[in-house]
Amino acid sequence: MVFEDLSELEEIVERNDIEAVESLYSNRVQSARYRPPYIRSALMLSAHRLRHLNRLDRLEADIAVLNLEDGVAPSKKAIALRLVALFLAETKSMRSMSVVRINPLEEGGAEEIAYLNGVVPDAIRIPKIKSAEDVKKALDLVDKRIKIHLSIETKEAFEALASLRVDERVEAYYLGVLDLLASMGLSQRIVQLHNPTMHYILSRFLLKSSTQGVLPISFVYQDYKDIEGFENWSLLERKMGYHAKGCISPAQVEIANRIFSPDEEELERARRIVELFESDPNNSGFADEELGFVDEPIYKSAKQMLEKFS
Repeated sequence: MVFEDLSELEEIVERNDIEAVESLYSNRVQSARYRPPYIRSALMLSAHRLRHLNRLDRLEADIAVLNLEDGVAPSKKAIALRLVALFLAETKSMRSMSVVRINPLEEGGAEEIAYLNGVVPDAIRIPKIKSAEDVKKALDLVDKRIKIHLSIETKEAFEALASLRVDERVEAYYLGVLDLLASMGLSQRIVQLHNPTMHYILSRFLLKSSTQGVLPISFVYQDYKDIEGFENWSLLERKMGYHAKGCISPAQVEIANRIFSPDEEELERARRIVELFESDPNNSGFADEELGFVDEPIYKSAKQMLEKFS
């Protein structure tokens, strides 16, 4: 745990005492730095809930998303922002990237970015963007040491997916499927495992993100008690080509980490392909009894897998 005793902080949050939070630390810069070798899970944590924040040093998620937007009452947003700074400064070790999900730029997000520039989280997640111009505005505001993640949750952003990576600092897209469906005027009832519209949304999001060199993170499955449902969605998305999924509970993180990690058999096959292909002086491809015919595209795919997961 980050703090052994939360009683003082609980009283401060109950009073909504912003100055008292700021008095607890003098250096806002994040102390813990860790870059997972690959991303499989992104766990959403409410930035005003102390017991969520206090687990930052024990999370198994590859990304910890500290959420200032949905679920944080307007009266608590200012103190939640300071709590994010406090906990990131006090956390001595993390196994997760720190990503702060701010409010929309025109609804307090710009001011939150100005504050977070002094905290230097690994990334800031920008919600409700609609165009490349919105992304450029965010880039102008965010310190160059901080990466940009984008929530894709408006019909305009979904339509403009291929043009949103206006800078290499933009490294991940999150599919906000419920807000996206509302923006499109579609019922949330289509969020069913075998619904063809959902398959199209997932496929388009995956392909457009990947062609931009951006990590696509699939949607959060809201029914955190339905473990089987979450696992079934994760298995489907793994087959489609996804490597990461949004989570709202530690149980979901455990499943995502397991499903989106390659098994040893896959890695060993990739190692064998790379070894045999690179041992051929002509690099012209080869036929193998177990591997079948291996040409350059298969070799490149195997090499990419090893680079990502080894």
